[in-house]
Amino acid sequence: MQLVLPTLTYRRPDGRLDTTATASYAERAAATWAHLFILSGTTTGGHHATPAERAAVIDLWADTIGTDRLTACCWTRDDIDHAQRKNVIPMVAMLNLTDQAKALDFLSSLPRPAYLFSHPEYSPATFTPALATATARAGVLPAGAKVSKMPVDQIQELRASTGPEFTIWDGSPRHIAHSLTAGADGIVAAPLSHLPEPFPRQDITEVQHAIDTTQTHLDGLPTRDARTAALFHLAR
Repeated sequence: MQLVLPTLTYRRPDGRLDTTATASYAERAAATWAHLFILSGTTTGGHHATPAERAAVIDLWADTIGTDRLTACCWTRDDIDHAQRKNVIPMVAMLNLTDQAKALDFLSSLPRPAYLFSHPEYSPATFTPALATATARAGVLPAGAKVSKMPVDQIQELRASTGPEFTIWDGSPRHIAHSLTAGADGIVAAPLSHLPEPFPRQDITEVQHAIDTTQTHLDGLPTRDARTAALFHLAR
């Protein structure tokens, strides 16, 4: 099981990046067994940051822990270019793609290697099994994808469409065992972004329990901003 953690980015009261706190958090994250860290994803509001701020986050993490366990959520072409300059594999968000033809054009334009971030909140056309099949036939399949709001049976279809070399991360960590059985390589666990101590061992049951404990608390909060604030509070 691959465990992927969206990371938190700390800010000062005036809104500027808090590089000291974020570097300390990065060191804590690196001490866990998590396989990959997503920089500037939606959990920490990366889509609302400026390109310069997202670039600074990449630089900070790369300088603090290296790049082997990093991917950067990319919202613009500048984001992609900066990630590549730092030898960080970009996780490119599918944005405002209205149909499969436009989505296929978008996938054809991605650098190699790259990951996808697919979520229906940001694009009507998402990385469905049908789109994956078309992408594979066109020879432009990316290295992997984080898929959100995808039923488990569709994950099974997505695995059949992409083959064994493609990496699938389920964006929902609520049913780890079922996701893995369906063909996912791992899960993206935002409820563990606060890096609980002790961090759960590399055991599905223990990880699921840790996720569920935090998720129950987050589910009682009214907005995404409130849930993000709760993660920062827990991280302290």
